[in-house]
Amino acid sequence: MPTTSTHASTERSRSRADSAAHREVIEMLKDDHKRVLRAFREFERMNPHEDPERCQELVSQTCAELQLHTELEEKCFYPAARHGVREEDLIEEAEVEHLAAKRMLDDLKKMSPEDEKFAATFKVLGEYVKHHVREEEHEIFPQLSRAKLDWQHLQEDMQEQRKSLMQQIMPQQSQSG
Repeated sequence: MPTTSTHASTERSRSRADSAAHREVIEMLKDDHKRVLRAFREFERMNPHEDPERCQELVSQTCAELQLHTELEEKCFYPAARHGVREEDLIEEAEVEHLAAKRMLDDLKKMSPEDEKFAATFKVLGEYVKHHVREEEHEIFPQLSRAKLDWQHLQEDMQEQRKSLMQQIMPQQSQSG
């Protein structure tokens, strides 16, 4: 039978590990946010008519990263976060925002830089994503700071899911990275 001090030590270790996992999960999502927001800013400095290949490459890469990120959130993060936020409607809104973004992603996959609405569609997608990121980082993430979730399990689940999604969505990047 463990002594009280052994039990307390085990609880502290578990708490530290959970706290570290919580930071890792949030940082993983924030890193995704930074990467795509940087891509949207880069696109705004480009001219699709002057360098259509580079524009297409940037849009394709960004769309793949957004697809990976949205699926990761939908499959792992949102189901867990739903139990930790005070305002569950934030998760509902985030899921609806994902639906709208997915429609634009599908539209972009059918377009080329020569299409009349290509740049406009990508810019509007960027505005949706900026809004979505702001809500996650300023409303959802803070509400989860003290949530009693199984952060270690969530972190492991998200890492496994990311690896699997990378192989499906971005096979060339996952082989080189």
